[in-house]
Amino acid sequence: MRRVDALITAARTVSRNAANADGTFAITDNEILQYLNDAQDRMQNLISTQKNVAKIFDTQAIITLVANQEAYTIPDRLLLNKQIDAVEFSATGLLSDYVRIRKLNFFNRDTNTGNYPIGYFKRGGQIFLQPTPAIAGGTLRVTYERDLDDLDIPRAVVSTVTGGTATQFETLTFSTLANTHESTTPGWSNIQYFSIVNADGVRRCSNILSASYDAGTNIITPNPTPFIFTASDTTPAVNDVAVFNKYTTTFSQLPDACERYLVHYAAAELFHRDSSNDYGKQSGVVEKMEIDILKALSAQTSEVQYVPMMDEYEWY
Repeated sequence: MRRVDALITAARTVSRNAANADGTFAITDNEILQYLNDAQDRMQNLISTQKNVAKIFDTQAIITLVANQEAYTIPDRLLLNKQIDAVEFSATGLLSDYVRIRKLNFFNRDTNTGNYPIGYFKRGGQIFLQPTPAIAGGTLRVTYERDLDDLDIPRAVVSTVTGGTATQFETLTFSTLANTHESTTPGWSNIQYFSIVNADGVRRCSNILSASYDAGTNIITPNPTPFIFTASDTTPAVNDVAVFNKYTTTFSQLPDACERYLVHYAAAELFHRDSSNDYGKQSGVVEKMEIDILKALSAQTSEVQYVPMMDEYEWY
């Protein structure tokens, strides 16, 4: 998968949306960026509805239980605020002690407390344990589909990290690339959140609230200062890339086979924006790509698939 700015260039090429004589564009990169994000969201939702056993968007989170607390929030982007595949409980937190607990309904809500939960139900992106654990120390292992990070073009390159440790940083200094985007709308002075990724788009830090940006020194200060890392964050490094918004990257996390779909979806929207007669034809191309990609992803692989057993230990 190519970087987002390369996808924007490809979409311009397909849609013949070339630069004007003075080097400007009638349609901005930020508008095409929105089309690419729309395409990524649509494709992820289409793939998720296939319920393929591969579960290509699945990830896991470990949540520590608190005594007498019923509801727990997944500390990440839960797809559609509901796509949970499994919840397991360990009374000790050890990997060897995890057991799957049952999915229940709100109708089964039990407001009593107990030592261990036997099930859960979902509401508003939260997991409600039944019964409510009366003791702390246990952990949940939640397997869920993660909403992919949004796409953005590189907005700045990190040149200096001040106060960086294994758990935090105080300020970041950007290279002069930040000056280009400071003059756009939005710019560094008026964005609310930003993220840091490495050169390959792998997340360093996300969901960083900006306190201030000094356009003279290109120094950005998080709010609060220092910025304390979450479990999924790592220390930013020189030459890392800064992007706008909470959960953002410069490379799509869709399979590589979806790159052409992103490009042609954006090109179709560009044709529509230009009121071009080619819009109908391009929309047909995008529709065929959707069918092709979903068909390939839903196909079974060559591994031997055993019949799943819900209670495999009852045989022993």
